Amino acid sequence: MTKAITILGATGSVGASTLSIIRENRNSFEIVGLTSHSNAELLAALAVEFAPKYVVLSDVRHIAVLEQKLAATDIQILTGEEGLEFLAIQKADLVVAAITGFAGFKPVFAAINAGTDIALANKEALVAGGHLLMPLATQKGVTLLPIDSEHNAIFQCMMGQKWDHVEQVTLTASGGPFLSMTSQEMYHVPPSRALKHPTWSMGAKITIDSATMMNKGFESLEAAWLFGLDKKQICAIIHPQSIMHGFVKFKDESVIAHLAPTDMKVPISHALGWPERLKITCEKLNLTQISNLEFTEIKEDQFPSYNLAYQLIGDNPCYAIALNAANEIAVALYLDKQVSFGDIYKINAKTIDLIKLTELPDYHSIIDYNNYARNIAHSILPSL
Repeated sequence: MTKAITILGATGSVGASTLSIIRENRNSFEIVGLTSHSNAELLAALAVEFAPKYVVLSDVRHIAVLEQKLAATDIQILTGEEGLEFLAIQKADLVVAAITGFAGFKPVFAAINAGTDIALANKEALVAGGHLLMPLATQKGVTLLPIDSEHNAIFQCMMGQKWDHVEQVTLTASGGPFLSMTSQEMYHVPPSRALKHPTWSMGAKITIDSATMMNKGFESLEAAWLFGLDKKQICAIIHPQSIMHGFVKFKDESVIAHLAPTDMKVPISHALGWPERLKITCEKLNLTQISNLEFTEIKEDQFPSYNLAYQLIGDNPCYAIALNAANEIAVALYLDKQVSFGDIYKINAKTIDLIKLTELPDYHSIIDYNNYARNIAHSILPSL
């Protein structure tokens, strides 16, 4: 029996790994739809290869390229947010949510509301809307299968275990490219250096978030929603080798850890095959060739962005939405060389200080508050 798959963000790094797995297991999957933000050339090539029913290009400025290359096919071409939300509710066995940033919230909401299981790589959807999405998933009987390596590690560690036996879950972080530097030394590093991640190959936004350690703060927030944990049950540590992706300590002091190669194909294949396991081709993990595994604490003075996010676990959802919104703006400005690396934290912290709290009872209130927080973040720039 084949699984019908929709991939939101097919031309990004997670999308590429997903499609690589599907190529190795062609008889197990059929593609319902593929999306890209602006890479029309690659989206067209993937559409020709996998013959989905739908493709969606978010940025309509490149639509002519897509239309020209798919003119001889029966593939339906959709555009913009409306196209993403339409595709997300089409019948499928699994939606792979790999769109980066808050842009992934709307189609994830739509897919969950339609009752479709989610392979979730978009952490921002839960950071900003976990208080809405998790109850909705329960109501709709939707399974959220995490494909961030750390959350997937915890998911696998808990197979056959009971959550009321858990004392603490630990997420691991590589430490990024600036592990040996102080926050002062990092302050003015250029994007070209921040984009050189030592272990993972990722998109620009998440690579910068890894360098600031904001990514690990967001992952801590995501873990709280995914697994129903409070702040004292979640921690993160630096593990430069990126071999142990997460571990769980139980109340009897037992620890179960998940080890795997540094390859996103491992957690993605777990979600795609669930509850079975797929055969994939990737680097082999040979423990006899590993001389040591290092683990150190995340220092707040070195990586203040991590603590800024971590402290929001269990707090008013407005703060997490605002932090995510401000961080997207700050990282974009940094990549565009308009602010310094150290200014990313300043923009984020000031935004948190300036927002006013309100009720966020539904889908539209979350979207509106994200826009409000983005305006607050933009207003800070002249004061930097």
